[in-house]
Amino acid sequence: MVARPGRLQSAFTAGELDKLLHERTNLKYFTTGADHMENVVSIPQGGFRWRGGLRDVGGVAADAARLFPFMASDGSVYDIVLRPGEAAAWSATAKLTDFTISGLTAGMLPAVTDAQRLDTMLLFHPDLQSKRIKHAGPTSWSVDNLPYVGVPSYDYGGPIGGGDYTNGVPAKWRLEFVGLSTGTSIFNLTVSQQESASITYDSDMTVLAGLIEAAIEDLPNVSAGITVTSVSGGAGGTKIDVEFTGAGNEGDGWALSGTVINKADAAILASKTTVGVSPGEDVISADRGWPRCGTFYNQRLIVGGFKGLPNAWMFSRQADYFSFDVRFVGAAGPALVPMDTDGGEAIERITDSRNLTIFTNKAEYWIAERALSQSEPPNHVAFGERGVRPGVPVVKNEGALNYVSATGSVIGEARFTDVEGNFVSRDVSLLAPHLVDSVRDLAVRRAVQSTSGNIQSMVQDDGRARIATVLREQDIMAFGRLTSGAAEFIATAVNGRNELMFLTDRPDGRRLERLEDALLLDEATAFTLEPASATITGLSRFNGREIWIVADGHVLGPFTPLSGSVTLPFEVSGGYAGTWTAPLVRTLPPPRDVGPNVVLKRRARLHSAHISVVDSTSLAVAANDGPLRDVPLLRFGLTADVPELQQGVTDTITVRGLTGFSMEPKLTISQLRPGRLTVRSVTLEYAL
Repeated sequence: MVARPGRLQSAFTAGELDKLLHERTNLKYFTTGADHMENVVSIPQGGFRWRGGLRDVGGVAADAARLFPFMASDGSVYDIVLRPGEAAAWSATAKLTDFTISGLTAGMLPAVTDAQRLDTMLLFHPDLQSKRIKHAGPTSWSVDNLPYVGVPSYDYGGPIGGGDYTNGVPAKWRLEFVGLSTGTSIFNLTVSQQESASITYDSDMTVLAGLIEAAIEDLPNVSAGITVTSVSGGAGGTKIDVEFTGAGNEGDGWALSGTVINKADAAILASKTTVGVSPGEDVISADRGWPRCGTFYNQRLIVGGFKGLPNAWMFSRQADYFSFDVRFVGAAGPALVPMDTDGGEAIERITDSRNLTIFTNKAEYWIAERALSQSEPPNHVAFGERGVRPGVPVVKNEGALNYVSATGSVIGEARFTDVEGNFVSRDVSLLAPHLVDSVRDLAVRRAVQSTSGNIQSMVQDDGRARIATVLREQDIMAFGRLTSGAAEFIATAVNGRNELMFLTDRPDGRRLERLEDALLLDEATAFTLEPASATITGLSRFNGREIWIVADGHVLGPFTPLSGSVTLPFEVSGGYAGTWTAPLVRTLPPPRDVGPNVVLKRRARLHSAHISVVDSTSLAVAANDGPLRDVPLLRFGLTADVPELQQGVTDTITVRGLTGFSMEPKLTISQLRPGRLTVRSVTLEYAL
């Protein structure tokens, strides 16, 4: 129990709050927010802990720029690192192999998107012929062009270079008249559900052809210019060909049948003899460009955002992922779907969720029908107007979809609600807009234990990284900073082992690293010494830099390796070496309310702090903008014969005599040396 009353803060689940909120003491998030949160993650039950360290997996190419997860059909998990013209497959500990991706340039990498199912990954970019990566084993990978079959035709207004299309083929149907009597038999024709006026049969096929042509062209769904001819010519014939020539009659969307009205023993037989082909060209090609994105959904491959037709998408034949031939009719057939959107709107992402969702550069949509059908046009329902940034993944989180807005400065969440009967899009970075700017990569790691939430990682164009604890069902969205010395962050992803991965730029080159909760250091490099030794070698990558050693339960350092080695004060058998960046949490200033709508503004002092820690081994504090000072956690010091990391403290640590005055007195919690740190609450005493 504290000696005097103080202000308790037992939760930090709102994360770092924007400066504009620092005087919003009436805001419910004020009591759970912080002025600064760096290298910590919020605990959903309250408090915060050290974020964990970054284990070094290995060095990658200097121009590696994208990171994608890959889970094979046998459960094998890989990290795919992309660079211009090439990809590398990594296991949990090492690079397995490189393979070529022809045509992939550095300029394309920021906007490349992927889709993966079983042993196949697809890569998309409007300027790159879509690629198919196939996995046959840890070191057996192959790449070819995605084998689009029967690509739909589209009229772009003429081929590139000018002129008219010459590849159109008019549909042709044949009518055969059986048992009709000239001058007395009356019939009508039905053309695509439109019924013609009555026609009196004439045995002279040339005359009959003229009557049929006039009757069909009189229909509202048929344009002038069709061609109707007698197969045999003159009297004595029974067959007539109807060819849907003429502007406006292109394609194969015709169905023709005939019905005899006044003669029961007569019939008109109708059959299609030529399949119609609309004039145009393949909707995707080397000339017109390729899709921006794709996904697997409902046993179909869906691709969209074509370079030549950016607001359109198409789906394959069901259970035949690469067949887009629209001549396959019926519900399971393929289709090309141009969206009814404003000019300049391009599809950037298509995602499978509760329903199929489509994200463009201007808005967000969902398809009301869960099952796609060639015979039923999809119903696009708009639910947001932020758009998404090209190349940035849309990630799943607790049944919702998180995405980065087209500006790169908003993290949006799309979630279906039964109350609205619609998807709802909201800004989940509203409390920390200063931490979200030009986000170029996004990933979410699922909770790994009962005392943690999902971790969302973000990488920005300026090389900065952010992490957020996400548990939306409990209204937790705690944004913070991720720093690691002078490192720049390039990309992030979460692989099939639920591991949060990063590409980072370090002084010794670009690296692939993995966030691990139990680590205390970054760039962590393991070592084993047999027999035990005080000299650790193989540290050349750290030459001239300050590092720490965690070995046999001890935290030793700092050291500056020379010639790739350091000497410890005693022998150890194993551990890891790495760099260290301290966590730093700074509380919000206290409320100054002294009455209803009355505040007291003057310099104040934070003089005492009661910090409740759990299994912690290192703690430092500062107050009122003063310097950090180390705080002993054990009253009489460490036990000499027990390793430091086996002496974690769970207690309330009281720090008194904090000096200095400030208009905004704040407590800073940090460390001066590596160690475990979990804070469950902070109670502060002020002289206001």
